[in-house]
Amino acid sequence: MMKKKPLYQTIYQQIKEDIQRGKYTPGDQVPTEKELMDMYEVSRLTAKNAMNLLAEEGWIHRVSGKGSFVSELAVEQANESEQRHARLIGLILAGFSDSYGTELLRTTVNELNRRGYHTILKISNESQELETQYLNELITLGVQGILILPVQAEFHNVALLKVTLSNFPIVLMDRKLSGLSVPYVGSNNREIASQLTSKLLNGGHSKISVISHENLNNSSINDRIDGIKEAYMDNQVLLDNNLWLLDLETSYWNLTDTKVLESDFQKIYHKLKEKPEITCFFALDYLSGQILWYALHQIGKRIPEDYSLLSFDGPLQSFLSPSVSRVIQNQSEIGLHAVELLLQMVASGKTTYKEVIVDTSFMDNDSIRSLLP
Repeated sequence: MMKKKPLYQTIYQQIKEDIQRGKYTPGDQVPTEKELMDMYEVSRLTAKNAMNLLAEEGWIHRVSGKGSFVSELAVEQANESEQRHARLIGLILAGFSDSYGTELLRTTVNELNRRGYHTILKISNESQELETQYLNELITLGVQGILILPVQAEFHNVALLKVTLSNFPIVLMDRKLSGLSVPYVGSNNREIASQLTSKLLNGGHSKISVISHENLNNSSINDRIDGIKEAYMDNQVLLDNNLWLLDLETSYWNLTDTKVLESDFQKIYHKLKEKPEITCFFALDYLSGQILWYALHQIGKRIPEDYSLLSFDGPLQSFLSPSVSRVIQNQSEIGLHAVELLLQMVASGKTTYKEVIVDTSFMDNDSIRSLLP
C-alpha cells in the first residue's frame, strides 16, 4: 500500500505552484502559519514545517514579526522550472527488440539529451488504445513535440490523425500513415526489396516464398512486398503468390507458447509439401526468418544447400541465433534524422511535410545459393 504524502508537503507543493504560476510575485506575502492552520485544518507544527521547507529551497524569506514573503530567487527558480518543462519531447514506440528498435531508441534519446531535451518514453505494445492514451498524456504534460513509431493496424489511429492535422510538431519513424502527408523518416524498404529480389531472380530463383507474421500490417512491410512485386514485373517473371506464407502466428509477445510455434512449423511443412518447387525464402521480418530456419533444421534441411534464405533486420552480431543474409536498417541514422526534423519544426513553429529515406545495407552471410551453372 502506498503511503500518503505528509500534509506539510502538500501545503509546500501548493504554495510553490502558486508562486510558479504567478499568483504570488516577489515581495508578496504568503499565508501565515495561522492562516495555513485554518485553511488546511492542520497543526501549527505542520504549517511551520511547510514554511521552513519553502524557505530552505529559497522560494520565500521569513521576516520575524512580519511574516513570509516571496523571494527574488523564486522568479529564477520558476523560470528554470518552466524551461525544463518546455524542453520535453515525447517518444512513443510501438515496441522494440534486439532485432529492431533498441538502437533506434538509444540513438534518439542520446541525441535529444545532447541537444538539451528531456525525453518522456512510452511503449504502446502495438496497442492503439495505449497509443491514444500516451498521445493525450504527452500533450497534457506540455511536450514540445512527439517522435512516434506508430502501431500497426488496419485503420489509422484517430487520435494520431487529430494530432497530425492540428499542426502539432510530430515525426513518424519507420512506419508512415499511408495517404497522409506527415513528416516521416524511414528506410528504403521498397528499393532494397526490389534489388534483392532481382538478384534472386537473376540467380535462378523464380519460385520464391515470401514469409511473414499474420499481423504485420504496416507501411514498411507493404513497401517490401511492393518492391518484390516490382522486381518480378521488371524482370518479366510470372509471380506466384500461392508460394507465399504470410500467416505465421509466433511473435515477440508469445514466444514462449510452444503450441503456436509448432503450429507455425506445420504451416511451413505443409507449404513445402504443397509447393515442392520453392527454392528460396524471403522473410519480411527477422523473427519469421528465424522460425523458418529452425523449422527446416528440424527436418534435416540445410541453408543454402537445400533452400536459400534472406530476411530483414536482426542484431549485427549474434552467437546464439542462426546467421542468414539480411537487410540491415540504419537505425542510428533514422533516429538522428527524426530528431533533427522534429527540432527544426519546434524551433520554427511551423509544421512542414518532409520525408527522409535512409539507405539500408545488405549483410551477406552466405545463405543464398545461385542455381545457375
